[in-house]
Amino acid sequence: MKNLISAIPALVAAGFVGSACAADMPVKAPLQAPAAVAAAGWTGFYVGANAGWSWLDSADVGVGGSSTITVSQTAAPPTVPFSVGLRPDGFLGGVQIGYNYQFAPQWLMGVEADFDFANAKDSISVGLPAGFPPSVATSAGENIRWFGTLRGRLGWLANPNLLLYGTGGLAYGQVEYSANIDEFPTLPAGRLFAASSSPTKVGWTIGAGFEWAFAHNWSVKAEYLYFDLGSETITGPQTNPVDPTQFATYSFNTRGSIARAGINMRFGP
Repeated sequence: MKNLISAIPALVAAGFVGSACAADMPVKAPLQAPAAVAAAGWTGFYVGANAGWSWLDSADVGVGGSSTITVSQTAAPPTVPFSVGLRPDGFLGGVQIGYNYQFAPQWLMGVEADFDFANAKDSISVGLPAGFPPSVATSAGENIRWFGTLRGRLGWLANPNLLLYGTGGLAYGQVEYSANIDEFPTLPAGRLFAASSSPTKVGWTIGAGFEWAFAHNWSVKAEYLYFDLGSETITGPQTNPVDPTQFATYSFNTRGSIARAGINMRFGP
């Protein structure tokens, strides 16, 4: 018994030493599974920016008008109306805002509005009627200055981070149209039939794309849109000399494609 009592201080001291050593040892945190990038889901508002290229379908500008145009400006019947070809293309870029609602594990629907500044243009000057240059110079030009859409989206999640979607809706934009027939351009008395207009056109668009969530609230996208802003006819009265009974008409079609990429910041949990 005396031996056991005398050993108690030694055992207590050993316990304190062991506790101190254990406290100094690093503690390993429990392993945790990495969180998915899009674990919060896709529901919510988002804003972003985009840039890309627009090109219009190759289209003829139909030229007609009063008797001066339909008779004296054509090589021989039945070439009325004659035409000149345009294919505008160019850069566009701007911003977008939208909302997604994920209504099933792999499905979402939403709405998106965008507005882009654009510079998709082309111009041409040809000798018409054929075989008579440079007696008559006919020119035409077309330029999309800005472009916007308001579209619905229906998407399918191939995985939590990859969204594939179709889209369609309203398209609108400002388009500048210009054309002129210059008879005998080397002479000061040559007749002119100049016309121009820059209306805001409204039409439709349809397309598809994909969006990849690369961080919790960030994603990048690429999409293709086909759009149709309809037709436009402008009229150029005869000048030099002025004759209000004579005029030329120029008929344009504005439809084509957009390919663009963008980045979005989503607001959500």
